[in-house]
Amino acid sequence: MAACGPALRSAIMLAQVTNMEYAMTKDVWFLRIYAAICLVLAGAIIAGAASAAHIAKPGPEPQILTIINATGEDILSMGFQTGRSMHFVRFDMPPAGRDDIENPGAVTNLRVDTGLALWIFKDVPLAKAQSVTLRMSEKPVLELAISKGEQQRLTGEAQSLLPGPDAGPVCALDRFRPGMPMKDVCTLLSATPQRDDNDAVLASLGFAGMVWAARLEPAQRGEKPSSKTPLVLDHMELRRKLDQETLDKLLSALYEQKYSPWQAELPGLDINFTQMPSMDLNKQKDMLRQVLEYFMSASKGEATIMLAPTEMLPKLADADAPSSDVQLFTITLRPASKNLVVDVAAYQESEESR
Repeated sequence: MAACGPALRSAIMLAQVTNMEYAMTKDVWFLRIYAAICLVLAGAIIAGAASAAHIAKPGPEPQILTIINATGEDILSMGFQTGRSMHFVRFDMPPAGRDDIENPGAVTNLRVDTGLALWIFKDVPLAKAQSVTLRMSEKPVLELAISKGEQQRLTGEAQSLLPGPDAGPVCALDRFRPGMPMKDVCTLLSATPQRDDNDAVLASLGFAGMVWAARLEPAQRGEKPSSKTPLVLDHMELRRKLDQETLDKLLSALYEQKYSPWQAELPGLDINFTQMPSMDLNKQKDMLRQVLEYFMSASKGEATIMLAPTEMLPKLADADAPSSDVQLFTITLRPASKNLVVDVAAYQESEESR
C-alpha cells in the first residue's frame, strides 16, 4: 500500500482537477446562456419600449376650416377638386349658417351647390386658410382668412341650374317616373349630365306651368342589390324661388291632379287633415291657404306640406305601408333663402296587401 500511495494520490488529485475543470466548464456555459438570455430580453424590452413610444407619439392634428354662409342662399354642398380627385362635403346650410370641416389643403377648385346654381372658384389656396366666407354680389365671392390676420378675396362664376330666357323647351315632369332606368332618364336629358354630391342628375324640368331646377336621384332596387344591379330613378326634387304666386300655382296644379293635403308642419303648429273628418275637403284646403298666408307674411322658420292622392288618404292614414303603389309630394317652404322645394317620392305596394 505504501508503494502504491503516491500513484493513488496522483490519480485522486487528477480526478479532482478534472472534476474542477468540468465544474468550471459548466459554470462558464451557464454564464454564457444566462448572458444570452439577458441580451435577448433586454433587446425585446428596448424594442417594445421603442414601439410603444412610436405608437404613443401623437400625429399632427387635422387643420380645421370654418365655412361661413354670408349669402342669402342655401349651401347644399361643396365639392373640392385637386387634380383628378373630387370629394364632396354635405352642409344643407341656411343663410347666416356656419360649420367646421377638416381642411383638405392644397390648391383646390371649389364648386358650391346652392340648389339653384353652381358657383365655381378656380385655384383656391386652402393650405393655410382658417376660414372661408361665401358672399354674393354681381358674382359669387369667396373670402379666405389666412393666419396672422391676412385675407384673400376671390371672385367666382355662377352657373344657373335654371334655363335662360333664350333656352329651348324643357322636359315635363310627367315624363319621369320613379322606378324607370337611369339610362332612360339620361337619354331624355343629356348623355353626360351634371351630377350633385349624391350622384343625382341635375336638370331643368317643367311642372305646374313653371320651369324648375330638378334633381333625379338614382338607387338600386331589389331585395339583394349588387354592383351589377342597374340603377333606377328613386325620387325627384324640384326647386324654385319662393313667392306667393309660385306657391299658389303649385298647389292648384296638384289639386287638379286629384291630390289633397295630408299633413302640414309649421312653426308651433302640426296639422293632420285625416283627423278632421267633419271638415270637407274644400274647407281643409281653405284652412291650409290661410295658415300658409300667415306663415309667408311672418317669413320665419320652415314649413312642410305633404299631399297624397285624395282617394288613397283614408287608407294611408291607417296603414303602416301603402296598399298600392303611390306617389307623394312633399313641399318645403324656406323663407330665409326664399327657396321652394318639392320632393316627389314613390312608395311601392306592401307585400302584405298583395
